[in-house]
Amino acid sequence: QVSTAAAAAPPKAAAPAVAAAAKQDDEELEFTPGQQVAILAPPSMAGKQGTIVGPALGNAFAVKLMSGSIFNIPTENIQDAATLVPVPTAPAATAASASTAGSQAAEFEKGELVTIMAPPALAGKQGTIGGPDIADQWMVVLASGSVFSLKAECLKSATVKA
Repeated sequence: QVSTAAAAAPPKAAAPAVAAAAKQDDEELEFTPGQQVAILAPPSMAGKQGTIVGPALGNAFAVKLMSGSIFNIPTENIQDAATLVPVPTAPAATAASASTAGSQAAEFEKGELVTIMAPPALAGKQGTIGGPDIADQWMVVLASGSVFSLKAECLKSATVKA
């Protein structure tokens, strides 16, 4: 019964793409439809978040962004949003920047309201922390739905702390 429901889930037109993706990833599917992900590359899309629509041709997945646009992104350029953490490429550098920045780098939490201090085009706007991004940066979601990856020093907490 479970396999029948799974087989009936994809539309007939998507069946070849699903079958092709299943052949490529026989061991495991890296992402599942509906899963929240962050895009790591290309640079123009890095930091954006979206939802997996399904497998695409090649080693890629169709990702729907908050704007409604759908892009086929290679799997190496997608990361599960639930496990999104700063890339630990240089643990010593991360520790050094945490000690030099004090509590500033660690003070933001997902959902926290922040005021953007820089760059000038965004200065004064408010957004919500979407989560940590790479290299001591934070994903900031504006009311419009736009997501920006900004350095911690460009952000100021707008949440009143007790």
